[in-house]
Amino acid sequence: MLWGPRGSGKTTLLHAVLQDLGDVHCALSVSTGSLNDITRALERAYTAVPTRGLKRRAARARLWWAADVEPGCLLLDHVTRVPSAMKGWLRRLRGGVVGVVLAVDVDSPRERERLRALKIGSTTFRMPPMASVTLSRLLRTSWAHSHTAPLIAPARRILVRAARGRPGWVTQCVALAPDPRYWRDGQLKTEVLVLDTEIRLRAADASTEAILAQTQRLLRESISLQTSP
Repeated sequence: MLWGPRGSGKTTLLHAVLQDLGDVHCALSVSTGSLNDITRALERAYTAVPTRGLKRRAARARLWWAADVEPGCLLLDHVTRVPSAMKGWLRRLRGGVVGVVLAVDVDSPRERERLRALKIGSTTFRMPPMASVTLSRLLRTSWAHSHTAPLIAPARRILVRAARGRPGWVTQCVALAPDPRYWRDGQLKTEVLVLDTEIRLRAADASTEAILAQTQRLLRESISLQTSP
C-alpha cells in the first residue's frame, strides 16, 4: 500500500510502474471503490481471458485461474472504499497470484487512523515528500513554460511552502494561475491561488456545491496560517 497526501505523486509513480513492467500482465485502475473496479482491472490485465456475457462472480473466477497460471500486477489508484467483499478478494489475490499496489490519499491524522483500521496492506509505504529545492525548480520550470508574467521570489517561496513536498500540488497551481482572478495590477494573489489549489486537489471528486463549500470553509481556517510570511 502506497499512501500520502493528494498531489504527492502517487498517480505519477503508478503510471511509471505500469510503463516499466512492459509485457507483464498489468493494469491500472484510476479510481478504486468496489470489487467491480478490481474485476475491470483484471480484465484489462488479462485481455485473452473471455469474460463477455459472464456474471461478475464467474468472470472473477476465470480471471483468478488465469492469474494463477501467469501471475501479474494490479495498480489500484485512488482507493476510496474497501467493502468486505473487496477486502476478501484482495487477500485472496495475495501470495503469488497477483501483486497488488493500492494508492490511498491520506491528508490528515484521522484519515491515517482510518487507513490503519482497514488492515488491508501487508506492507505500507508513505510517499516521500519532494525536497523544497526540487519543488522550487519544478515550479520555476513549469511557470516559465506556462506564463509570460514572471514569478517573483517571495511569491515562489510562499507557493513552495504551501506545496509541502507535493509535486502534484505545484502542477495544479501552475494550471490554475493563468486565471485573471488570481492577479491584481500585475501582482499574483498568492493566498487566493494557494487556497483554490488545495480545494481543487481535495475536492476533485466532489459532485455537489455543498461539499465544495464545506471544504473551502475548513481550508480557509488552516491554510491562511501556512501562507503568512
